[in-house]
Amino acid sequence: MQDTQQVSDWDRTRQLLLWGGLVVIGARRGGLLGFLAAGYGLDRLSALTLGTSLGQRLLAGARASLTAQQRLGEGARFGEGARDLVDEASWESFPASDPPGRGVG
Repeated sequence: MQDTQQVSDWDRTRQLLLWGGLVVIGARRGGLLGFLAAGYGLDRLSALTLGTSLGQRLLAGARASLTAQQRLGEGARFGEGARDLVDEASWESFPASDPPGRGVG
């Protein structure tokens, strides 16, 4: 009777070889199909070794970035309201407060 840990180790080794081979084949093939094959192989390898795939990590990062941007909104104050009104007014009038360039006139 086989130990279940041995079976999972063999299964893990088989998957590592399979997805690693797909990455190598995709990289050697080149082109769009090779790029897609290598990318899928890398995604499966990361899921096998890290526990989560690269695609899931990228999606989670994009979602976090979007929610941060939505929290700020378009009408967010300068410094998220941490600055006083003088600093904010100065920041909003920045282009108008520049001195004129040399050689004008």
